[in-house]
Amino acid sequence: MKNVYIDTVYLFSSYKIYKRIILLKKHVFKPLKNLIIIFGISFVLLEIVMAIYIRVAEIRIELPTYTFQNTQNFWFDLDENFGTLHLPNDEYRQKKYCFDVVYKTNSKGLRDAERELNTETKRIVALGDSFTEGIGVNVEDRLTNLLEKDKNTPHLNFGLAGNFGPTQYLMMYKTLAKTYSHEAVLIGILPSNDFIDDDYETALKFGGDRYQPFLKGAYPDYDLVYYTDSISKSKARPRKQNWKSKILKNFTYSYNMYRYVRAVRRVQAIPSEKLLSASKVPSYFNYSEKQFNRMRYALEQIKKLAGDRPVMVYSIPIFKEIKAYREHGKNTLGKRLKEVCDRIDVEYLDLLPLTESLTLEACEAQFLPCDGHWSEKGNVFAKQEIQSYFSYYK
Repeated sequence: MKNVYIDTVYLFSSYKIYKRIILLKKHVFKPLKNLIIIFGISFVLLEIVMAIYIRVAEIRIELPTYTFQNTQNFWFDLDENFGTLHLPNDEYRQKKYCFDVVYKTNSKGLRDAERELNTETKRIVALGDSFTEGIGVNVEDRLTNLLEKDKNTPHLNFGLAGNFGPTQYLMMYKTLAKTYSHEAVLIGILPSNDFIDDDYETALKFGGDRYQPFLKGAYPDYDLVYYTDSISKSKARPRKQNWKSKILKNFTYSYNMYRYVRAVRRVQAIPSEKLLSASKVPSYFNYSEKQFNRMRYALEQIKKLAGDRPVMVYSIPIFKEIKAYREHGKNTLGKRLKEVCDRIDVEYLDLLPLTESLTLEACEAQFLPCDGHWSEKGNVFAKQEIQSYFSYYK
C-alpha cells in the first residue's frame, strides 16, 4: 500500500512538472523562438540592405571578409624614428566594394619581399605613402613591382599608408632604407595629403594623438619634433580586438557601417573653427609657403643622404586635381618643385600635365572608385611615364 502511495505521489509530481513544461513551451519558449526567428530575419534583411546601399551610395568603408584574417588593424605607430609601420610577417585582408586584396608584410613590417641588407645586385629604394605601397591592388600590379619586372631591377618598397608624409620619407630613408645597398632612390610625392600629413601646426590644432615626426621652425633651420612625445601614448598602438568586435567586423555590414557613421559624427562634432574648409585643404593648387618649404627641405636632405646616387622625384595628382587642372590650367607646384629639384641635381617628373593626353574617362579609370588610390591602370600609367622619363631607366 505504501508503494502504491509513493507511485501515486510520483506520478502526480511528474504530471505537475509536465504541465509546467507545457506552459513554459507555450508562454516562454515559443515566444522566444518566434522572437529569435524575427530577429534573425530582420538582421539578414538589414545586412542585404546595407550591402546594396554601400555599393549604390559608394560608401568607402571596409566590408566583411567572412574570415578571421583581420584580428586587428594593419598599420600602427611602431617605429621610434618615423612612427607608422606594419607588424612584421603580418597579413591583412582589405575588402571594399571595388577590390578585395590581401596585404602581407616582411620581417621589417613592410609590404615587400624579404630583402637582403647587402647585395651586389643593382637595386632602387622607393619612398612614398599609400600610393607607393599599392593600397587597393595586388602586389604584382603596383608600380614598383611593374618596374622591377620590366627592368629586371629590384625595387625595395618602403612606402607606407597611415598618414605618411615627406618628413617620414626622410626619416625612413635615414634610419632604415639607406642601410640597404642600393643604386638609386625613387620618391613619390602626393600633394593631396603630403602637405597636411607634414603640418605640425595642424597636428597641434586637431590633437591627433599619433606618434609622428614633424619639422618645427622656419626653413632651413628646423628642429625634429614628435607628436606625441612618446610612442607609447599614440592611439595607434597594437591592440587585440575582443571576440565580439572580431566577429562583427569580419562578418557583418551593419557593424562596419555603424563605425563609419560614428566616425562621421565625431568629425561633425568638431567645432567649425577647427575644421579646414574645402577651399583650404592643401593640394596641388593650395598650400602654404611653410608647407612647401617642409617638403622642399625633406627632398634636399634625402638627396644629401643619397650622395652620388641618382634621386628621382615624381608627383601624383588625384582625380579631382586632374579635373580642376583641366578647368583652370594652373600648376605652380610643378614649376616650383622642378626648380628645387634642378638646384639639387634631382630629376623631377610631374604626372599632372601628362594626364592631358587622356580622356577624362580614362583618367577616372586610373583610380579606384571605392578608395581613390591608383587602380591597376593607374599603376601602369605611372610606370610607363616614369621609365620613359628618368635617365636611370633609359
